[in-house]
Amino acid sequence: MIYDFIVSPESAGKRLDVFLSENVVGLSRTKLARSIAEGRVTVNDSTKKPGFRLAAGAKVKAEIPEEQPHGLLPFERSIPILYEDDDLLVLDKPAGISTHPPYPGINDTLVNALVWMGRDLAPINPMRPGIVHRLDKDTSGVMVVAKTNQAYLDLVAQFRKRRVVKVYRAILWGLVKEDELTVDMPLARDEKNRLRMKVSFLGAKNAKTVLKVIARYKDSTYVSLDIHTGRTHQIRVHMRFLGFPIIGDKKYGIKDEYREMFLHAYRLSFSHPQDGRSLSFEAPIPVCFRSFLAAQAA
Repeated sequence: MIYDFIVSPESAGKRLDVFLSENVVGLSRTKLARSIAEGRVTVNDSTKKPGFRLAAGAKVKAEIPEEQPHGLLPFERSIPILYEDDDLLVLDKPAGISTHPPYPGINDTLVNALVWMGRDLAPINPMRPGIVHRLDKDTSGVMVVAKTNQAYLDLVAQFRKRRVVKVYRAILWGLVKEDELTVDMPLARDEKNRLRMKVSFLGAKNAKTVLKVIARYKDSTYVSLDIHTGRTHQIRVHMRFLGFPIIGDKKYGIKDEYREMFLHAYRLSFSHPQDGRSLSFEAPIPVCFRSFLAAQAA
C-alpha cells in the first residue's frame, strides 16, 4: 500500500518513524522502521534513516507491503471468551487443545478455533496470529490474545519484562507440610529427550515458582502457584523436583488413573496495551478439579 503525506507545521521536528507510526494505522514502529531501512520510505524523494527529523512541508512517501493473511484452516470448536475489545480478547483455554500449530498441517488448535469463531487476530506472526504467550496442551485456563499488531508488541513486551502476574491452581500428589515454598531452580532441556525439561545448572535459564497451600487432603494437596518466570513446563518440573508431582501429569508425574492434568491458569493480570489501565481476569476452576476436591473432602 502506498501512503503520501505532507508534513504539517505541528509535526515539524518529529522523527520519521514516529511520524509514520502516528499516521499509518495498525502497523508497528518495528515494521515501519524495517520498511524505512529497506528504502520503501522517502522524504522529498530521498531515503532517510528512521531518526531523521522532518521539516514542515516535506513530502513523505511510504510503500508498505500489506500483511499476508495467516492462511490457517478453521477448527470448529467454541472457546469461552472472558473479555473482548478492539485490541485484545481474554479467553478460558480448555485442557486438551494446543495453543497453536507446532508445524504446518496441524489444525486442531486454539488459534485455529479462533479463526473458526471469526475473531480478528494480530497478523504479525502468520503461523500463530495473536498469540503472545502459551499454555501447555493439557493445561487449562486464562490467556490473552492480541487482535492488532500494536497490542501484540505491547503485550509481548509486558511478558518479557515480567510485568504480567500469573497465578495457577494445581492439585499435587502428596502432603506439602509447609504453608508456602519458593522454588528458585534453573531449567534446561533434557539432552536425552528434547521434549522434556529438567532442573539444571548447565546452559539453563532461571525459573522461580512460589507455592502456597490452599488445602490438604489424605494424600493430595491443593495449591496456588505464582510464577515469576515463564519457562517451558516450569510448574510441572518444579513440582516434580519437590517430590509433589501434579496429578494426571503424564510427562512429569506418576502413573495414575486420571486423564486430566490438574493444572489450571487461574488468574492473569496485565496493563491494557492501548490506555495502560490495569486488568485482571480469572478463569473458573474446571469441573474435574471441583469433582476431585469434593471427593477428597467427603
